[in-house]
Formats: sequence, structure tokens, C-alpha cells
Amino acid sequence: MIGKMTTAFAAAGLLLVAGTPGSAQLAVKNGATQSATGVMITLVTMGYIDPHNVVPAVNKVPGATVSNLDLSFPVSVLKHGYNYVYQIASQNTTYTGTCKATYTLSQVQGGKTVTLASGIIKKSWSCAAGGAWAWDISGKASIPDSPGVAKLTGTITYGANHVSMSVPVLIQ
Repeated sequence: MIGKMTTAFAAAGLLLVAGTPGSAQLAVKNGATQSATGVMITLVTMGYIDPHNVVPAVNKVPGATVSNLDLSFPVSVLKHGYNYVYQIASQNTTYTGTCKATYTLSQVQGGKTVTLASGIIKKSWSCAAGGAWAWDISGKASIPDSPGVAKLTGTITYGANHVSMSVPVLIQ
């Protein structure tokens, strides 16, 4: 566990799991409570694009006796001019219906949040309670020349709700 984790609930239905600076944050919006959170994000990351298209993959580890997700190693230091694969994974606790996964790479510049890259990872899929899902997409554009700390946010929309997880990245 990275640092001491704390949980706080707001009257507006915001669930934040926050820890030490630089740790992941999870936000559930639109009135969801911990017991009613139908979808939980388990991973949001970026990695190098495999030129041989071997990864990402699901259940490709020979001899494994558990389900596995095979990814390019997650990176947090991004080089401008490079393209990356965006990856998100989730588990449905109670929700059954249609889900959508998106990503946003943003950065604060001059006091304003600027979107550096964004897109739809998976436009629509039938997700069911008890299921686990993983999706990826290669970025359409290379990382811009915008050195400094940025934030990668993955969001899953399910019904009228959405859940997001953000992780810090550094652009060089």
C-alpha cells in the first residue's frame, strides 16, 4: 500500500480515496454511495505501444491458473513526440447495463486546466455485475511538448453515473 489511505464522503455523493501526494484518486459521482457503487476502476495507465501487437492481451500467460491482464509496463514519465497506449480496467459490483470508457490527459497551465489528449477507449459494452473488464487504445496523437506534471484520468460511465480514477504523470 502506498502511504496511508483515507476515505471521505461528501453530501453530494462524491467518494474520494486519497493518499499521499502522487497516489491515485478515485471519484464516484452522481449520488453514488460506497454500497451503491456499481462499477469500480481497478487500473488506469499508459504504456509503450508494442510494435508486434503481442500486448495488451488477456489470459495469454502460458500455464497461468488465474485470469490475467498482460500489459506493456505502465509508465509515468512520458516523452513528448511519442505515442502511448491508454489502458483501463474495472470490476462491476452491482451494475448490469451499458458501460463506456474514456481517458483524458490534462495539465494545469497558467492556472487553467488544459486537455492535452483525450478519447474514447471503448464506446459501449454490455457490462454485468460480477464481471471484470479491461480495454485499451493507442493514442491518436503524440504527447505535446508541454514539460511538467500532468494528470491521466480514466472514466467509466455506467447508466447515469460515472467513476473516474486519476494518476499523475510527468511529461519530458
